[in-house]
Amino acid sequence: MTQPIPLIVDRRGSVLNLALNNPERKNALNSEMMGALIAAIEESKNYDELRVIIIQGKGDAFCSGADVNSWKPSELQELLKAISLCPIPTVADVHGVCLGGGMGLISACDFIVAKQETTFGFPEIQIGLIPAVIFPYVSSKLHHSKIRELFITGERFGNKRAIELGLLYHNEDIQSLISLIKKGAPSAQKHVKALLNSNVLSKSIEERDLELANLISKIKEDEECKEGINSFLEKRNPNWVEE
Repeated sequence: MTQPIPLIVDRRGSVLNLALNNPERKNALNSEMMGALIAAIEESKNYDELRVIIIQGKGDAFCSGADVNSWKPSELQELLKAISLCPIPTVADVHGVCLGGGMGLISACDFIVAKQETTFGFPEIQIGLIPAVIFPYVSSKLHHSKIRELFITGERFGNKRAIELGLLYHNEDIQSLISLIKKGAPSAQKHVKALLNSNVLSKSIEERDLELANLISKIKEDEECKEGINSFLEKRNPNWVEE
């Protein structure tokens, strides 16, 4: 039996769609799929015109977690790091089931949009494992008190609870989100992502404030920022906004 292509890559203009493609296994993350995802995300950095990366799943599930028969913690760590550090805004377009490693995958993304009746959860505890590898990324989305409850019980939950937890982007219309992202200045968005991934908040007040002031001074000299300010003053769209 021919094995399916682990990842379907579909670029449409400035939007790159990456679809997990092992629906028979509910898109469980195996070595081949994770390697393909990492390669696609790394390759995306070479295309300045890309504005958004959408991560989806084929079939009736987004991702059922890591394939217990074929995955290595280091591979999942590399994947989550690649998504988190990607300079291009990332959106997880979730449906059906999103469990375990899939929760780590979406937590590494900038935005999470979910279809109605999606099931989320961290079931690792129920088979004697713990969500250790994905913990740093989940902790960037959820409060520790809620992580404690969900990790210890392994309970599954739906969209309503996911919204209450602050996990989901408030608007489930992914096209409106893409349009909103595209209105932002692309280089500025890359600076935002680099800032959020930096350790600037752990520095002394003096070091922190100096670094942030220098960053703003540098950005103000960029042609993109000058264009943005001029477009505001001239009451027109900046040149990065598609007409």
